[in-house]
Amino acid sequence: MDSLVYLNEQLLKNSSSLDSGMPVTVCLFHALSNAVKAAEASQRRSKHDIEQVENILKMSLLSLGSIQEAFLPQNRCSESAVTLTSSAATLMLSRQNISTLPRSSYTLGSPAPVRLGFPSVSALEELLNKHPGVNVQVTGLAFNPFRDFDNKKIVGSIASVLLSSNHKLLQVHDLMEDFEITLWRNESMETHPTNLNVSTDHFIIMVNVTSLEKSLIVHVAPESPLLMTLYLGFQYQPNHMSFHLNITLPKNKVSQKDEAYTWVLTPESLQFGVGTYYVTAVVNKSKAGAQRTPTLFWVVTAVTQCYYWDSHSDTWRSSGCQVGPQSTLLRTQCLCNHLSYFGSEFFIVPRTVNIEDTVELFLRVTRNPVGVSLLASLLGFYMFTFVWAWRKDQTDMQKVKVTVLADNDPSSLFHYLIEVSTGYRRRAATTAKVVITLYGSEGRSKPHHLCDSQKAVFERGGLDVFLLGTPSSLGELHSLRLWHDNSGVSPSWYINQVIVSDIAGKRKWHFLCNCWLAMDLGDCERDRVFSPISKKELFSFRHLFSSMIVEKFTQDYLWLSVATRHPWNQFTRVQRLTCCVTLLLCNMVINIMFWKINDTTAKRDVQVGPLAVTWSELLVSVQSAVILFPINVVIGQLFPLIQSQEPLPFFPPIQASCPSGASFEPLPLTEVAEELKETVGFLLRRNTYLLSECEQSSWSSYNINQLVKLFSSLICSHLEGQGSHQQAGPYWEDVPENHHHFCNYLLRVLQKLQSHLRTLGPTQADQPCDFLDAVTQLQKLQELLETHILPTEQGPSREANSFPILNPEEGKQSISNSPPRWLTYLCWLLLGTTSLAAAFFTVLYSLKLNKDQATSWVISLILSVLQNIFIIQPVKVIFLTLFFSLMLNRMPWLRKEKGQQAKRILALLAKCPSSLPGSRDKNNPIYVAPAMNRPVKCPERALKEKKLLKLTGDVLVQILFLILLMTTVYSTQNSNRFYLHQAIQKSFSHRFSEIRLLKHFYTWANCTLLPNLYGDYRGFITDGNSFLLGNVLLRQIRIPGAIFLPTRVPPQEKVKSFHQDQEDTENYGVNWGPPDTNNTKSDSIWHYQNQETLGGYPIRGEFATYSGGGYTVRLGRNSTTAMRVLQQLEQSQWLDRYTKGLFVEFVVFNANVNLFCIVTLILESNNIGAFFTSVKLDILTSLQTSKDFAWSVISQVIYYLLVCYYVFIQGRQLKQQRWRFFTRKRNILDMSIILISFVILGLDMKFISLHKENMAQYHCDRDRFINFYEAVKVNSAVIHLMGFLVLLATVQLWNLLRQNLRLQVIGRTLSKAWDEVLGFLLVILILLSGYAIAFNLLFGWSISDYRTLFSSAVTVVGLLMGISHYKEAIALNPVLGSFLILTSVVSMVLVIINLFVSAILMSFGKERKSLKTQKEAALTDMLLQKLSSLLGIQRPQNTCKPEHM
Repeated sequence: MDSLVYLNEQLLKNSSSLDSGMPVTVCLFHALSNAVKAAEASQRRSKHDIEQVENILKMSLLSLGSIQEAFLPQNRCSESAVTLTSSAATLMLSRQNISTLPRSSYTLGSPAPVRLGFPSVSALEELLNKHPGVNVQVTGLAFNPFRDFDNKKIVGSIASVLLSSNHKLLQVHDLMEDFEITLWRNESMETHPTNLNVSTDHFIIMVNVTSLEKSLIVHVAPESPLLMTLYLGFQYQPNHMSFHLNITLPKNKVSQKDEAYTWVLTPESLQFGVGTYYVTAVVNKSKAGAQRTPTLFWVVTAVTQCYYWDSHSDTWRSSGCQVGPQSTLLRTQCLCNHLSYFGSEFFIVPRTVNIEDTVELFLRVTRNPVGVSLLASLLGFYMFTFVWAWRKDQTDMQKVKVTVLADNDPSSLFHYLIEVSTGYRRRAATTAKVVITLYGSEGRSKPHHLCDSQKAVFERGGLDVFLLGTPSSLGELHSLRLWHDNSGVSPSWYINQVIVSDIAGKRKWHFLCNCWLAMDLGDCERDRVFSPISKKELFSFRHLFSSMIVEKFTQDYLWLSVATRHPWNQFTRVQRLTCCVTLLLCNMVINIMFWKINDTTAKRDVQVGPLAVTWSELLVSVQSAVILFPINVVIGQLFPLIQSQEPLPFFPPIQASCPSGASFEPLPLTEVAEELKETVGFLLRRNTYLLSECEQSSWSSYNINQLVKLFSSLICSHLEGQGSHQQAGPYWEDVPENHHHFCNYLLRVLQKLQSHLRTLGPTQADQPCDFLDAVTQLQKLQELLETHILPTEQGPSREANSFPILNPEEGKQSISNSPPRWLTYLCWLLLGTTSLAAAFFTVLYSLKLNKDQATSWVISLILSVLQNIFIIQPVKVIFLTLFFSLMLNRMPWLRKEKGQQAKRILALLAKCPSSLPGSRDKNNPIYVAPAMNRPVKCPERALKEKKLLKLTGDVLVQILFLILLMTTVYSTQNSNRFYLHQAIQKSFSHRFSEIRLLKHFYTWANCTLLPNLYGDYRGFITDGNSFLLGNVLLRQIRIPGAIFLPTRVPPQEKVKSFHQDQEDTENYGVNWGPPDTNNTKSDSIWHYQNQETLGGYPIRGEFATYSGGGYTVRLGRNSTTAMRVLQQLEQSQWLDRYTKGLFVEFVVFNANVNLFCIVTLILESNNIGAFFTSVKLDILTSLQTSKDFAWSVISQVIYYLLVCYYVFIQGRQLKQQRWRFFTRKRNILDMSIILISFVILGLDMKFISLHKENMAQYHCDRDRFINFYEAVKVNSAVIHLMGFLVLLATVQLWNLLRQNLRLQVIGRTLSKAWDEVLGFLLVILILLSGYAIAFNLLFGWSISDYRTLFSSAVTVVGLLMGISHYKEAIALNPVLGSFLILTSVVSMVLVIINLFVSAILMSFGKERKSLKTQKEAALTDMLLQKLSSLLGIQRPQNTCKPEHM
């Protein structure tokens, strides 16, 4: 508001000044525009402020009219017009007379397009007779300055027309003829056309008119020129016989192309009032007969009205104004009989189109077959896949069964359901014969062969259910033993888990396996013993997440589950496939609706990176995926929610027990030995680490005494191992339930063995003494176990390892809760209806798309489907897995699917016959467990696996760290830096190196600098692409006259180095005379300005370092000013013999590559009157966003999150190790990487701050020189630190990979040959120094490459590498040059360096030989073994071959 008041005062002040001229007018007009825009941006204003804005706006425009009267007489042509344009308004000033004003017209362009047409002479005769000379002021505003006075929605430009004469505003109203004011609207305004694909000769448009003050615009545009007639009817459908009004399109004489197919219906035409009007479009019959193909039409209906601003009532009014016939969708023609502010109202009205040829619309398929082809292909794919899915479902139905084992005892009273789950890993399925044995507190079952003659078992990801029978109850299970005979093509088997359910006891046990039973994978074991897990372990997050993530991906991942669906899951493949097709069709119709509406977004011009994908296509795909997400969730859960529930079967209770004191059937001694051997083998398999402590002959022997001794030692080891975990308190308080049942089982085995041995007696044995010792030892073991079990039975209750078969809630549910079957048919009907509707509208919409739209639709559809498959579905699965893993322990009802599966298994079990004739071949070798071999020691293997896991994590994290670092580094670098550097250097360094005297500088500046610095386009240099940012600065460094050495001083005194303290800092007058006391300008070219004032920094040249201050001159922003400044400098001898250095500094910005180039051209004097040149170019990247900006930011954020993770790890290690932390090289390396990363982050923030500060200085004063030197230094430091950081990260990765023995050879080679390497390096350094000194002394006075000792050493090294020019030295001194070059090459390259390499190769050969003798596998080899085990890749047998005694 204050700015408007100040503007008004300035306008009124300058309006009385006749010599203000055009600059004042232009400046004040821009000030008016900016001030009004600032006031317009305010959201809330008081009434007083609104009135003040209106008054100031009127007075400002009147003041501009006064300026116009003072300005226009200065022009030679009295009828000339002046147009002023700003970002928010356009102003036209003109003077007209009685002969030129009538029938004249004026057109204003962007940003507020307006056209004004004056009436004829007769209408203006009275006005022009009184005022022969009239000043015309036409203003176009891109905003509504009266929006707070009236709430009418004015759209488009606002026009103001003022006529004045002799400083008086003329009042013009109630003319006989109208002024024509045309107001344009924004072309990007959405009109939402209705696309029609018509094959008949007519269609009907229905519009509801609700106001009699507005005019109706009907726009009907065909795809190709077409003759048609429109008929208007009120509340009836007109035709060529019955209509109210009609018009033939296209119009014959139109000023604009869009008028040809536009019909404007004024309120007079709509004389029937408000209601429904029908417009029938009839295509010319001759044209329709010649063209049988469908025609595409765009139909738009809108209403518009003209208004003028009534300053008395402060409202927009329409009296005296009407809409003209030349109005279109883009502009409104207003015909008014007075002058004021003019605006227009415009909005799209709804319409309904009746085409009556939906069937014939499909005739357009041949012209745009994309949609129909996609749907046809999808239908064909669905039919073929449907057949495949149906067959797979039929096959899966045969797998859903409970297999009664063929080797069950027909007299079995107790039955156990065994659910065996095979893993999803590669080669997880097996062809071998699998055998299982159950161990309970009351005994064990016999080995049973798990097989089914009617189906394949143990397939990848499969679930096999078996019914195992036992004559007596096994009690509480504590172990399960699995083995196979390693037969078949692929015997390896990855077992996931086994669930054993006791039907009589209604309890079940979970045995988590997750291991290989194979001879070439995993631990190379095919015989294992597993223990049941407790509730805490079963519901632990680690177990739940690892097991459920696989299940969710294979069953709940809708697209993938079509192929990986589990046979026991009632959500069939056909249902899943149909859901996928329905989702795909919904995705198609959602995508195509975007491209149908957004016609302007179909231009495929801006692509995202190297892919042929536009931003609009990517945005539409994301929006479609988001819209489809709830549909995805609903459709994916339709069939699972209505799955039928099986009724719970009734199992009669079984009361049969075997008393502990029951007699056993006597067995021969060999079978007793076999029983004892089987128990010993079970104990060894249960605790594999005991294998390394026992002799192999002890468990392979059939001697009763040896087996009893081994059995005794195993039991004692087990009891001791269990007791070693208890450090305080009673032993039985922390004893697991599983251990208690295991001890009971051992006690039953001991009792059974004693009974058999007592029955046999010592006479049956070969050595009666040993037999008696065995019996005595068994008795002691029994007493030990009884002593061990008794306190545990009296102790507190422990956590049970068994679970109920069904949850109590599930067990109470009745059959009535099962959903009715008709819900399944309802789901099929819903999917079918949705699919047909989506397909129908997809076809209709696709026929209305052009080629670009169809291409964009297909691309966005593919992107949306890919997002759904690879992003939305996996995210949904992972989220659900995390949720269930965290909440399943608290809400067991979430395992509803598992409960339904258990019910289904029990229902299938109830259908099985109660008893089947079993057949068991006792002599079958499959029932004999595999022989045991001594495994690798458990502690050593566990330690190596722990190291392997840590190494794998470190390597993966380091690779990720290096990838992110490389991405961060290279995303911030612009590949066009080199080309911009070369282009700028080539433009300004031409003949610059030829400057030797000061007078040569002016010649170079006029011939090279100025022609390349100022181009044809204002603000740009000659190449037309780089913008000159700020001014061009000439900065001179001078030597004080008192210390300037006379010509007679010896040369050795003249070459003393320059120091900043010797710089002249005095102020002078013109021509370096005495200072003028009257001249107080601080920026005079004769006054010294320090580097703080200039914002400069010291610059290092070839001979010295110069300060950032000096005597400065600005060349200006155009070539004329620059030439005048240079001429003035040359005439006033601004450069003289006291000039020490001259710097030409400027900055250019190339928007095409988003790069700044800071140019510094340096002229230095070496105190002998000659000048030497150097060019310094620095490239900076702008902070403006580019197409890779988002990816760069994301990579940097992830990188620094990983750095923070490293900080946490290093901080924890520092807390643990304290001062020992700094003695490890790896810790020092990690800390260096962390510190450098945060230093780079700080420098990046500093660079951003400096860049913004520099740009703020430029925007504040565009004529000053902007110094980017500090930003250049910060950017240079960042680049160097990034390079060093990449080096450290690579070294860190190399450090981790050194765990491989083959990579350790290099480090060992260098350490072994260090003495020889150090000696050779010393000899090479001595020879290099000698030759560098010799070349410097002999050729340093003439050849620049040898002018200093350091440059001479660099040149000698380059000479040995073959990259230096030796011809200059030979040409200067043929004898000495040839001798030095020849001897250096022979002595250093052919002798010393060859010997140096030979010493290293000898050490390398020795280390390679020692590598072959090492037998221990490295951690990297174990990593490869683990990967092969994970992927199911077979390894050589000898890699896992155990050692034999």
